[in-house]
Amino acid sequence: MSDQALNNIKFLDRNLPTFSEEEARQIAADLYGLSGEFKPLKSERDQNFSIHTERDGSYVLKLSNAAEDPGVIDFQTQALLYIERQDPSLPVPRVIPTRGGEPYTTFHDREGTPHIVRVLSYLPGVIWDDAEIPLAMWRDLGKLVGELDLALRGFFHPYARHELPWDIMRSHELRPHTIHISSPQDRRNAEEALDTMANKVMPRLQRMRHQVIHADIHTENILTNPDQPGSISGIMDFGDMVYGPVAAEIAIAADLDGVPAEEQVKTLCALVAGYDRVYPLEAEEVDLIYDILLARLAATVTIIAWRRVMTPEQPAYQHQTERSFAAVIANLMSVGRAQVRDELRRACRFPVYCPTGHEEALADDTEELLARRHRVLGKGLSLFYSQPIHVERGRGPWLYSAQGEAYLDAYNNVPVVGHSHPHVVKAISRQAAALNTNTRYLYRSILDYAERLVGLLPGGPWICAFYNSGSEANDIAWSIATHVTGRKGGLVMETAYHGITEAGAHLSPYDEDRPLAPHIQTLISPDPYRGPYRQGQPDLAARYAADVDRAVAAMAENGFKPAAFMVDTSFVSNGIPDVPQGYLQAAAAKVRAAGGLIIADEVQAGFGRSGIHMWGHQVHGIMPDMITMGKPIGNGFPMGVVITRPDIIDPFMEATGLFSTFGGNPVACAAGSAVLDVIEEEGLMANARESGDHLRLGLRELMGRYPIIGDVRGRGLLAGVELVRDRESQEPATKETKRLLDLMRDNGVLAGKEGAFANVIKIRPPLVFRRRHADILIKAMDRSLAAL
Repeated sequence: MSDQALNNIKFLDRNLPTFSEEEARQIAADLYGLSGEFKPLKSERDQNFSIHTERDGSYVLKLSNAAEDPGVIDFQTQALLYIERQDPSLPVPRVIPTRGGEPYTTFHDREGTPHIVRVLSYLPGVIWDDAEIPLAMWRDLGKLVGELDLALRGFFHPYARHELPWDIMRSHELRPHTIHISSPQDRRNAEEALDTMANKVMPRLQRMRHQVIHADIHTENILTNPDQPGSISGIMDFGDMVYGPVAAEIAIAADLDGVPAEEQVKTLCALVAGYDRVYPLEAEEVDLIYDILLARLAATVTIIAWRRVMTPEQPAYQHQTERSFAAVIANLMSVGRAQVRDELRRACRFPVYCPTGHEEALADDTEELLARRHRVLGKGLSLFYSQPIHVERGRGPWLYSAQGEAYLDAYNNVPVVGHSHPHVVKAISRQAAALNTNTRYLYRSILDYAERLVGLLPGGPWICAFYNSGSEANDIAWSIATHVTGRKGGLVMETAYHGITEAGAHLSPYDEDRPLAPHIQTLISPDPYRGPYRQGQPDLAARYAADVDRAVAAMAENGFKPAAFMVDTSFVSNGIPDVPQGYLQAAAAKVRAAGGLIIADEVQAGFGRSGIHMWGHQVHGIMPDMITMGKPIGNGFPMGVVITRPDIIDPFMEATGLFSTFGGNPVACAAGSAVLDVIEEEGLMANARESGDHLRLGLRELMGRYPIIGDVRGRGLLAGVELVRDRESQEPATKETKRLLDLMRDNGVLAGKEGAFANVIKIRPPLVFRRRHADILIKAMDRSLAAL
């Protein structure tokens, strides 16, 4: 097949109109009543003349290519009229009507061929190519292009998908014509860019944002103001407008030919950042700009080469050679997609790029990050696993390493409705764009959320006091308890954890090497597997609850009386024991009899994790005096709350006037409300029950095959797997537990460890963890146990 036969792309062969200047003058006078100084203007496929009149200003007469469809001219004309209505300040041409008031008309040439005739206003200025271009000017150009696309956003026309060689979504059609590119290396580069566009980029672009775009904002279509150096005075030539991807607009505008090689990436970043400030880009759009730009440059090289060979008799439209554009391709390819993408993300303030398995992996920079971490965060901040994971992205119950490996997250309860849940992200973003301030002002979101939150609690009335974390909430709850009771003594479970504040640290005896404060007493863990009273013995709840009497007596010997008993109602740090039914009721009764309050720490148990109740204290059948929440309340957005009765908090507030500047801020409340939306709408409490039961069934099947598993326990989406070296002696398999976690990590599943001997595998995933995810975990644990 001949190369000419391959040419099925309209306007690849330009065939410009050939009106004489005298004919053009006559057309302008007859149809528009315009006369003056005429000057031919460069154009790719039309014939254009500038008209400078003595009194009425300046204009551009456009004589369209005979092959141009009238519908396309109407599309371009209506688009300019639409822009004028939407944003009159934009420096673009205005449509000048004929004497009869029409936006355009038709004229026949010497052979009787019809050509559409238009007149547009003339934009003064100097072509961008002829001006010095500082970096700030590229950023301003990006902003102007963004403003133009915003003005075009609601516009559509039946001819918006017309055919033209520069349409980036048709760039693959140019692939056969790369044979005309002179340099073999330049040809290979152009073919690689076009192939990548066709095979990898197009499928992704097709599902992204599309609208009518200018699609040809290169340096010869941009005007600058010679009287104001560094300012842009206009965008012209709307002849290549098309319905296309938003991302393509800014990539096409990156006309880097003539920009020094070492400045090209920086220039591209300035342009894209300017556009993003006005018309925010999506992350995936930013990630594809590199490949779209290369495809546009490759199309330019190919079209120039084809026309040079196939239509040498026609005057060149672009004064640049194919080599100059090919040099930009070569330079950008030498820099590489990964670096350009990362620079663009940084310029637009997106998080760093992270592949999700089907995309190319990034270089492993773990050692470099570790060195930086130690330098600026210190060496004392610990990391999970012997070989740390570098994660940059999460979605649902999955975390993704920078190398594109997917890890099933069975550890994190903080993103309670899943990592980066789109509904929560949207709520945070929308509220942050409107207002974020403190509770000394009156606003609705905190009231809406507080009413909704207390509506999920039995009893009442309840009062909410908002803070910024679970640690803060526990600290304040403790302060309230000591103020209301006038006492200083605290009761907590052995190995409990309740936060990092000074008060929280005293209430967190998880570190056995740190002595207890004199005012604190611990209660033995109600653990029927490893505790002093075992499964099958009578009155387990009463026996364990009797330890309250001992602790209160020991506290009295130190000169203290109990102000409160603070308890994690899921007993996670105790190894997730199957607490005997009635234990917490009996223990709470004894504390109250001794004059203390009950503080239920719901950070880990709350929000339906049990699968049967919204809150952990409901599982145990108690009504606490105070309830604290944190971490999951905003799916990771900093937030905490103390919920208590008016008779408890009012005296405290009257005496202290305590308030948290940003506790309960509008953005935090938006996050909290969105979390409740997801829990309700996606049925996550029921899922916790169903998926949790399925998970434990699979874990117990493993227990039947692996003697190292001594016990499987838990409720809902909280499970504990205790590892022992011998089931009879119950010797803790502490080292093996650590090794198993590393093996599970290698098999793509993340879990944690708990218990006094750090020998209980803690499985506490986001509540979007489904049966299929439980199956993945069970298979990974099976493989890991086999390798142990």
